[in-house]
Amino acid sequence: MINKLFTIEWVGPFQDIESLIYWEKEHNTKSNYYFYIITGKPAYKQIAQNYCGITQNKDGYVHKRFLNDSNHIIHLLRDKEIWIGKFSDNKSHIRNDIELCETMLISYWQPELNIRKKSYYPDEYVAIINRWFKTNLEPREKCLYTAQTMPDLIIYDDHSIWGTERIKKLKDII
Repeated sequence: MINKLFTIEWVGPFQDIESLIYWEKEHNTKSNYYFYIITGKPAYKQIAQNYCGITQNKDGYVHKRFLNDSNHIIHLLRDKEIWIGKFSDNKSHIRNDIELCETMLISYWQPELNIRKKSYYPDEYVAIINRWFKTNLEPREKCLYTAQTMPDLIIYDDHSIWGTERIKKLKDII
């Protein structure tokens, strides 16, 4: 039995912090983007690696998480793609819900650049639905970016954590 179900809407990718700043000033009016995914190539590496994190800045901008931390992994990557995510219900969520979702995402996806939380699992049954959007807020129908390798559905059921490949959109049925 699932105790909690969350839907996270991911927007991106942004190629750099400056484009994220511009977008957030135009679109992040409710200050409810808590999640971020960064993909990029570390120095001397040819393959992109992933990082997943959360922020809860008092003024609600994800980009401030990067600007306020000069040691953040984002500053060490090239060919970056930045995604930001929010709960689809637009409610204010408590820190425990945000951290629970981060734990689920990292535990399933195992991003190479995340060091903590890789082996931790929630203490309750949880499901997360990931939805992907372009920066103009139109839904993405195709998986074109590294971050989108994260499953559309992730479930932890006390025995294991698992995910779907892709949830198919049915269209033109009528």
